[in-house]
Amino acid sequence: MLKDESPGARRYQDEVPAVARAVRLLERLACDPRPRSLSELARDLEVGPSSLLAILTTLRHAGLVDRDGDGQYFVGSGLVALGNAAACQVRACERFATIADRLVSTVGETALLWMRQGDSFVLAAAREGTQPLRFVPTPGVRLCTSDTALSLLADGVAPLVEEELLPGVWTVGVPLATSVGEHACLALAGPRERLQRPEVQTALLAVVGQDPATTRPPRAVPASREAATSGPIDDDELNAFLAQGLVATLSYVADDGYPATVPLWYAWDGSAFWLTSRPGSEWAEHVLLDPRVSLAVSESAPPLRRVLVRGELTEIADPAGERWREIEAQLAGRYAGFDASREPAAAGRGRLLKLTPGRLIAWRGLLRYPRPTPDPERPGTANWRRLG
Repeated sequence: MLKDESPGARRYQDEVPAVARAVRLLERLACDPRPRSLSELARDLEVGPSSLLAILTTLRHAGLVDRDGDGQYFVGSGLVALGNAAACQVRACERFATIADRLVSTVGETALLWMRQGDSFVLAAAREGTQPLRFVPTPGVRLCTSDTALSLLADGVAPLVEEELLPGVWTVGVPLATSVGEHACLALAGPRERLQRPEVQTALLAVVGQDPATTRPPRAVPASREAATSGPIDDDELNAFLAQGLVATLSYVADDGYPATVPLWYAWDGSAFWLTSRPGSEWAEHVLLDPRVSLAVSESAPPLRRVLVRGELTEIADPAGERWREIEAQLAGRYAGFDASREPAAAGRGRLLKLTPGRLIAWRGLLRYPRPTPDPERPGTANWRRLG
């Protein structure tokens, strides 16, 4: 049998599958601000739960991964120690540590250190700025070299580049000379109008030893294909976004007249949200008296999508409990990662509630969505996106 010698083929000696999965797992945990469950990691990495559990157990014994009391996994202290030790050996990290504070105190913008690794750039370090509306990405973020202007710096094509990282978040970068074999870039991140100030770019060039008088203006590069653009979410992306294990926030009016909120699991069927309550839930009693509610679902990492809904909750008659059990099974599988049909039946059954959006905003990116315009046919309302 002939071996696959195509450029995309990888030999076992070049990439051991188990090691590659462990690396991807560590990268995923390092870039995530919150602990993740086994089922979430298995889904994100497309690795079987049993195989992933074996990798996680091995990494836990080495101190590279840890687990909390709820079974959620996060970066272990051993990995942090290794990272700090490795950073001491990298000349670029050493230089960044000495100049980042001075740069931030001078211009107030967030300072970033990007290092080239093969066909991508990895954010090795970040120093938060003091300006309002500052943006601080998590170290470990990767940018493909074909989609970022940083490659122009590393290849010596341009001494200064300007690029949009995310909608409304720009970066101005310069090459950071360190040692042979290291390709590092120093950058500032923030709103474009602030980064374009001459004193900001002069300070950036000065800390790396470049003469601002002989440096050409930065080359502007638009956001890469992967970088999300601000704007509305279409129906396909909306369904995919709401299919994630995100928690919704339901807002309603309590009996004392004050607004109240409660985090909830939800099921989305493409046109309506389904919620279940436990027997005696206070929020379920309130929404039956006043069914007008707002519901929000959002993510805290790029592309920063959110869905905002207003409508009225309706209790669905379900005497046999078939629909209730169906929704409960969906919620159990998505949020808790277990088969509800194999678990002991809960004592009592709560209400089954349906929220059909009367008005809905589905948006992505950092830029604020346009202010809704008044609807002349419905005084006091606005032309939000409508479903159905």
